[in-house]
Amino acid sequence: MAWLWMCLLACVVALLGSLGFLFRFAHRLMYVGRSQRPEKSDVGVVLGAYTDGFEPSQPLAARLRTAIALYRQGYIQAIIVSGGQGENESVSEARSMKRFLVMNGIPADAVHEERMSTNTWENLHHSSAIMRARGYRTAIIITSDYHLPRALAVARMMGIQATGCGAASTKGEFRAALREVFAHIQYMLQGRQAPSWKL
Repeated sequence: MAWLWMCLLACVVALLGSLGFLFRFAHRLMYVGRSQRPEKSDVGVVLGAYTDGFEPSQPLAARLRTAIALYRQGYIQAIIVSGGQGENESVSEARSMKRFLVMNGIPADAVHEERMSTNTWENLHHSSAIMRARGYRTAIIITSDYHLPRALAVARMMGIQATGCGAASTKGEFRAALREVFAHIQYMLQGRQAPSWKL
């Protein structure tokens, strides 16, 4: 009987250790994302997130407000909004993002839509094609703080000359930050990003 209790205790310790790792990793992603300092660039690339019709979700609105601030401060001269239309979305994320930006004073001709992407890799792949077509050489990647480390790592693998700016996440987004831990590990195992920091 004693061995059963020992096994249960070992399982509990392992579970708590795993949860501790996940929480530390998630907080580290958020910290690293918020620590990034953007440099003046040709274009900003806003990575998409869920939109309810033309109503951006809170994380997406935060990313868009960050892009607006960078544009107004002269860090970027144009903006690429990147995101396709999910199964539970009635419009593409790119279309919703452009509408939000234009309604907040960004000239329509300064916003380029990329409507095909369904994940981070595709966001940056298709956005880099727009950059080449438009003659943009440098970019600021704009996304949620916990998502930025992976996005920048993917950009480096693609040869995109980029810095980043992480939109501050809320406490309500911590679950998304935990999911990002698994996405980060998955991308590393698939060789789809180059890790640039240590936990």
